[in-house]
Amino acid sequence: MDQRSTGARRTDWTIHIGVVIRSIADLMGLVTRFERGGRKDAVQRSTEGDEVAIEWEWGGVWGNELEKLKHHKVWSKDKSMERLLKYAVFITYTHTPNIQKVYDHVMNEWKGAPWPLLLILIDLEESRKFSSHKEFKNIQMSVFDAGSRRDLRVIPAFPWNVGSSRWYAQAPK
Repeated sequence: MDQRSTGARRTDWTIHIGVVIRSIADLMGLVTRFERGGRKDAVQRSTEGDEVAIEWEWGGVWGNELEKLKHHKVWSKDKSMERLLKYAVFITYTHTPNIQKVYDHVMNEWKGAPWPLLLILIDLEESRKFSSHKEFKNIQMSVFDAGSRRDLRVIPAFPWNVGSSRWYAQAPK
């Protein structure tokens, strides 16, 4: 199969992210609910009621997803008790030259948020290499909390570019 045949479309990406979110929740012993809590893409919940609200957006950070995550209402059996979200998670893309603009925008939008935000940012470049015309470069994970950003990790977006992966070992050199 050539590289052009492997390009995914927006719907493929949405379904893939949903499967990954549910798999992570299963590994952590959490329940996943999709399109919940004021139309979040997903909410993961523990049996104790701890929640993680998750949004993913193909079009970047410029929509209302950050606002929805910042003002998420945590579900509780006891309506008199207010609970805080453990984390908000936002998964999105940007063109490689715009990474700092994205960080600045998120930092500004996340001011005053009552919980931390894990931003999973995939940078990309336009390319004819794949049918989607997008070549993903890196996955960058950062936490925004109390007016600061802490970078957790930057890894190549394609597993065959990660030196320690089995796909790297199998990739033609």
